[in-house]
Amino acid sequence: MKLLMKFLVLVFVFGLASCRDTNKEEEETKAVVEQIEAVEAEVESISAELEESESEVENALKELDSI
Repeated sequence: MKLLMKFLVLVFVFGLASCRDTNKEEEETKAVVEQIEAVEAEVESISAELEESESEVENALKELDSI
């Protein structure tokens, strides 16, 4: 009976430890995902700026060609 109790306590302790690890991993994963999303937003913003600059340069070239 004592062996069974020790085994159950041991299983319970390992269960608690694994839950804590899972929560910590989930928090780390969320933090990384947020960083990735921030980088993606910045890339999209830069891409939009580049497209705007591209159209401005194209218009300037067209004006030069028409001269």
